[in-house]
Amino acid sequence: MTGRAEARDETPELKPAPAIRKTRAIVRTKPSRRLEPDDLVCAACGEGNAPSRNFCSRCGESLADAGVVKLVWWRRLFRRRTKRYQLGTRPGAKGTRSHRTWVVKMTFRRIRAVLVLVGLLLTLVYALYPPFRATVIDNTRALYRKVVPTLDPVRPSTVSSLTALPEHDPKLLVDTYNNTYWMTELGGGKPKITVRFDESYLLRAIILHSGAAETFSEDGRPSILRLTYNTGKSENVLPVDTRGAQTLELKNATLVTSVTIEVVDVYSGTERQTVAISEMEFFALK
Repeated sequence: MTGRAEARDETPELKPAPAIRKTRAIVRTKPSRRLEPDDLVCAACGEGNAPSRNFCSRCGESLADAGVVKLVWWRRLFRRRTKRYQLGTRPGAKGTRSHRTWVVKMTFRRIRAVLVLVGLLLTLVYALYPPFRATVIDNTRALYRKVVPTLDPVRPSTVSSLTALPEHDPKLLVDTYNNTYWMTELGGGKPKITVRFDESYLLRAIILHSGAAETFSEDGRPSILRLTYNTGKSENVLPVDTRGAQTLELKNATLVTSVTIEVVDVYSGTERQTVAISEMEFFALK
């Protein structure tokens, strides 16, 4: 028997198909943490990654094309440099940041303790020593009146003078009437008037009615007045030659209990060598 080979149909070879890369939709969003200098920002999702990473911590994409976070120019100029310590430096050792923080805290605690102790001592002195208490009250009152100034009229308790003509007593200076007046003759020493108060005041102004109401031009009027206070300070005021009321501002009258008013010079009268003042009103910060 003669054999016969059967023909087989052979399938032609096919080239392998290229690998299809699976992709997933990635939505670019804000980073989940604050970006630091030199961080790598994923180009796919926008997440910030540490400079040591090769793949994004959120989407897994390669960071080969990631952007690098850089400081703006003004932050680069004022960038705080991290201090490096030698190996083996223990936390809290002298020279470290934690040690400096501890020193500052201890300093503030000591200062606070000293202030509390001083406050307690001052409170005891204030309660047990009346002169110190009076000084504190006066200075507190002076400070308050500088912040909230209000002028109030104050009445002297006594008015005295070594020179006065009959029926023209120095008390008439503060009797609130303009038709009465203090008068004295000129010659010899300069006329002086001493005014005393029951309390200490911060005098700030005087309203002056110069001359005699009935014989204004005939008698002299003060042109320069020197005010000397019990504190040792003094100042000059310059009244104008007018019948009406005039305000004279004071500067050195702090904590005043008495003031001596000296007539340094006068506007001369047409008939008599005298000087007269009708009224003086004192105003203070009470």
